[in-house]
Amino acid sequence: MARDLSKYLNTKRAAEMLGVKQDHIRKLLAQGKVKGIKVGHDWLVFVPSIEDYYGTKSSKGRPSSGVPQLQVN
Repeated sequence: MARDLSKYLNTKRAAEMLGVKQDHIRKLLAQGKVKGIKVGHDWLVFVPSIEDYYGTKSSKGRPSSGVPQLQVN
């Protein structure tokens, strides 16, 4: 069964999109807050789940490490 991987990003790019570190993305995957598939030792993150997470993310807490760029090229 083949998957359409055009809607998936590696953890580095997903972290850049949200303005966080890759470890945070892995934590969100482990907690089920974003969806993805494990490939080898790393993850591919499902882009719509990043967009959903960003839309529901609280503005409380520590500021992000960058400016979110929710655009997939």
